[in-house]
Amino acid sequence: MKKYNASGRTKKVIDMIMGLLFIALLGYSFTGAPFHELAGIVFVVMVVIHNIINIKWYKAIGKGAYNKKRKIVTAVNFALAADMAAILLTGIVNSRYLFHTGIHIAGIGQIHTILASVGFMLIAFHVLVHAFGHAKKRYKMLPVMLMILISVLAVLLDVWLLPYLKRHFLTVEIDQKTVISGESVEFGNRKILTVYFTRVGNTDFDSGVDAVSGASLLLNEKKEFLGNSQVVGMMIQNAVGGDIVSINTKEQYLSSYFDTVSVASKEMKCRELPELVDMPENLDGYDTVFIVFPLWWNTIPKPVEAFLDSYDFSGKSVIPVVTHGGSGTGRSIEAIKDACDGAVREEPLEIYCGDIPYCRERVTEWLKGL
Repeated sequence: MKKYNASGRTKKVIDMIMGLLFIALLGYSFTGAPFHELAGIVFVVMVVIHNIINIKWYKAIGKGAYNKKRKIVTAVNFALAADMAAILLTGIVNSRYLFHTGIHIAGIGQIHTILASVGFMLIAFHVLVHAFGHAKKRYKMLPVMLMILISVLAVLLDVWLLPYLKRHFLTVEIDQKTVISGESVEFGNRKILTVYFTRVGNTDFDSGVDAVSGASLLLNEKKEFLGNSQVVGMMIQNAVGGDIVSINTKEQYLSSYFDTVSVASKEMKCRELPELVDMPENLDGYDTVFIVFPLWWNTIPKPVEAFLDSYDFSGKSVIPVVTHGGSGTGRSIEAIKDACDGAVREEPLEIYCGDIPYCRERVTEWLKGL
């Protein structure tokens, strides 16, 4: 293969890889953060190769006349290049695994999400322009190509993009009693305490803030905020009985979810644990403790670590329950073992945040297996 002159087959392979990777990147909610970051780097490499292969387009920018179509296509291509560069930059800053820049910018995660959505639309336009250009040579194939393209876009929207946007932007309302209530599970004579940590009760929310599933919030029929982990904790107590308490921090978190993510990142790098308030004096009356928490930066939130560090868990069974946005349990179980001296269950229950309003039966079946 000559320099800057790949065969048509090579071009198609590169473009196909880029398309599949971009679809996978849009499915971050399903694939999880580690894969998302690795796939993102591979995608950037493919984009660079794609541009090298099409170097002739850049050389021709200053040549020939510009009609309306060419102006639009050129503008979209440059907008796409700028968007991809911005996605890469915000992705590196927001990285949890491959890069550790130490940079903390409020709302960077939300900016990255918006840029990705814009990129999807620009790529769709870019692909359609090329598809229609080829279709003109074979006019009879145009209806078939249109049907295929529309079908692919519909699948992308339904399977990947809409759940992705829903997780970050749409309000999730639930009927609290219906979601939480369910079958009881017999736990013998065990004395049970369910402990949960969530942003609700630990955040000064703005009056106009919306409840977003990806932001660990749900909205009940009374328009009251409920945390994802709070709802799961209430499900567990409803099933097995016992007491339930929330982990409360003296210092409140910020209203914006993405600002809280930034603060949590700083907490992870700080050895000092946050101060807790309104907590039990001791846990002497319990032998089984369910600890329900969201995965923050691939591990337990610092308030959860502070709770575990504050009590004697010797002789107790500690059962973790993790809510997450696609990364599973991360390193949370190891962190819990390091933080307390109880018998920590190796196989916790992990629940994707978008599934929480519908997971009561799953919680019940899991409890039956303990």
